Amino acid sequence: MNEFILEEAVSLIYRLAILKKNATADTKPDITQIGHICGVLTMNDQIEIVIKFHDELRQFTKEEFNNEVLLYEN
Repeated sequence: MNEFILEEAVSLIYRLAILKKNATADTKPDITQIGHICGVLTMNDQIEIVIKFHDELRQFTKEEFNNEVLLYEN
């Protein structure tokens, strides 16, 4: 199954991320669209990462992360 392993998830902590739906190739995202990966949690024996955005806190499985999130490099 395509899941995070602990070392992989922990290595993402403190990285910046943006949702793919908010990403455009030619402009920088608004600061409120950039989130930071702030934690790792285990739920039902599955490791998920937690991203804190300006107005919400979201958790992602590896599949959701790969489909919906881009790591942001300033």
